[in-house]
Amino acid sequence: MSTFQNPSTYPPFEVIYHDYTPLVHRMIRRLHIHSNHEDFLQAGYSGLWYAYRDYDAEKGPFSSYAFMRVRYEMLTMLRKDSNHQERHVYFSSDSPELERLLNLAPEYLVPSDMDALSPYLHHLSPREQLWVIEHAAHDQAPRMIAAKDNVTTETDKGWRKNALRKLRKIMQ
Repeated sequence: MSTFQNPSTYPPFEVIYHDYTPLVHRMIRRLHIHSNHEDFLQAGYSGLWYAYRDYDAEKGPFSSYAFMRVRYEMLTMLRKDSNHQERHVYFSSDSPELERLLNLAPEYLVPSDMDALSPYLHHLSPREQLWVIEHAAHDQAPRMIAAKDNVTTETDKGWRKNALRKLRKIMQ
């Protein structure tokens, strides 16, 4: 792997890319990444580019800095993916939970409530729709909605926060 001490001896990025490709692949294995392989490769190469761009020879060897930047970018992406999966629920078309959510509205809402809410509900995820229906039509507290759906109150508050943010954006 290439090391360089002063800016005039920096090799072009293509050389660094070639020399540090094994580092990126090794980091993917080390972090036990088995899905979105291409996305994590891209994150690793972005980290390598940031390391190349921001490297300061006075602070230590390039290889250590590249290792940390590649690892940082991949961990950041893992964290973002994890947060996304926690906050979004995807249903298959034959999911019993989706069926329950779809059947929830007519059973609990009077027509005037449904008419008032229906133009906005399609902008929300199924969980956010559930929160809006339970809160707006039934005046349920967050802890009651959370208990009913077997989730934490923090999860319920996340649904509320996202639903309100989306609804505010729609109404502007």
